[in-house]
Amino acid sequence: MTKNQPTDPKNKFWLYLFFIDALLNLFAELTHNQTLIYISKPLLMIFLGLHFWTNRTTNRFTNLILAGLFFAFLGDTLLMFRVGAEGQTNFFLFGLASFLLTQLCYSIAFWGYGKKTSGTIFRKPLLAIPFIAFLVGNMALLWEGLPTAFRLPVLAYSTVITLMAVSCCNLFNSLPSTIFKWLMIGVVLFVISDTMIGISSFKMQIPYSGLLIMGTYIAAQYLIVRGSLLLEGKGDEVIVSSLTKIS
Repeated sequence: MTKNQPTDPKNKFWLYLFFIDALLNLFAELTHNQTLIYISKPLLMIFLGLHFWTNRTTNRFTNLILAGLFFAFLGDTLLMFRVGAEGQTNFFLFGLASFLLTQLCYSIAFWGYGKKTSGTIFRKPLLAIPFIAFLVGNMALLWEGLPTAFRLPVLAYSTVITLMAVSCCNLFNSLPSTIFKWLMIGVVLFVISDTMIGISSFKMQIPYSGLLIMGTYIAAQYLIVRGSLLLEGKGDEVIVSSLTKIS
């Protein structure tokens, strides 16, 4: 594939490896096989990132998505050592910071498209209220159970992941509905996964939390990558049609 040509994800070798590794990781979470978790979890974003890299067009949007996948790989690796390890607080905070950068990369990528097309949130700011309500409610739920050292980092992270959801919602009516659905469902699943991490870590134990967290997270990242490749595959068409609506 040459640079800047429409993206058609025909090269699926890395994607197949991602699916195999995802199944192994979910099996490991279900059976609490720590050795298999340590092997399979870091490979998830490596395989998905390579799939995205080999099929993408090269531009600012895809560079941001790829950077987000890289920081997610760091977050996956660091968070594996947050339990039962000396200095586990540092592992958790560094992992949180890595995922914060992932959310920030995705937010900037989505916001860039939305800004070009006068997106939904730009035109109707009140639609952001449910997202803000989620942020306030989530922090109210977790606040008392958070160790003092975690309060500001978790607040910052929750704010950024809410921003990612708002940025993606801003693309509504600016993109073909299929592409928007892939991206938005992926973002919502990402929020759900991270919400479960917070609840299970600081509030109460969720049955099969590892399986549920990883299942929603894996699906979220796959859908975001799929939507991003489809978006870039029709990038010119999307921008032109959206600008036509504005004018």
